Amino acid sequence: MQTEKQYKKNNPRLSFHLMKFAVQDFKKNSSNLTEDEYSQVLQNANEEMLLHQVILTSEEACCVVIPESILLKTLRAVIAEYPSNEAFYEMLDANQLSYESYVLALHNDLRVETVLGKIASSVQTVASSEMLRYYKNHYTFFNRPEQRNASLIQIFAVASTGFDPALTAITKIHERLLHHPKNFAVEAKSHSECDTGEDGGKLGTLAAGELCNELNTTLFSLDTGKISQVVESANAYHILKCNAIYPAVKIPFEKATAQILPRLLRKKQLNACRVWLQNIVQGNEQG
Repeated sequence: MQTEKQYKKNNPRLSFHLMKFAVQDFKKNSSNLTEDEYSQVLQNANEEMLLHQVILTSEEACCVVIPESILLKTLRAVIAEYPSNEAFYEMLDANQLSYESYVLALHNDLRVETVLGKIASSVQTVASSEMLRYYKNHYTFFNRPEQRNASLIQIFAVASTGFDPALTAITKIHERLLHHPKNFAVEAKSHSECDTGEDGGKLGTLAAGELCNELNTTLFSLDTGKISQVVESANAYHILKCNAIYPAVKIPFEKATAQILPRLLRKKQLNACRVWLQNIVQGNEQG
């Protein structure tokens, strides 16, 4: 490990990338990582360092200059993320980086971002046919059925025939809710035997068919804010509350393009960067 630490001291670029991934992935300094965490971070750091080297030695990078004002603005933004300036410098020490080495590595990081930004900006259009294909492949996103946000109180049945104390218990809960409907979450936390009870009975937002037939029919007959009667299913008794109703959404293609265009454009720009990098790597290997 001593040899590896010495290597890091002699290779501030690696220390920069180690620090970057350690904070990003584990919210730690690289010196505080476990052996497994360090192994993962080291692999990512080496891969990114080599990739940056390829980018920075490309023809596209030779004329890229980062103005000092941009560098200082970025540096100030990084330091501002720490509780104090002293905390930032302590972070540098913990990651075996000098201030000068960090600024140089940050400068190179900005150059890489600028080069990739230039490559991405070479893609500015998305064909209508591409957007239409996306629209058809994601039809349910743009044409969503009616949904309802619901909460539930559930008590499992005790007896299959005759008197059932579970029915008596949930009937009393229902009577209390008729007088104090705002207490639904409190009643759910106190009495519901469903896993959702801890969260006040919240089921989330549901489309028709996501619940059993008895509950589905009841939920989609309720108005917003209304509480159901006691509903019996195969093995339990339930009380439902409809918190909100979201009407069916049917967005025509002409309006959906406003959402589709930026998604596909970003995807094409990322692909342009990927292809450019692959071509550079292959060219270096052949050379």
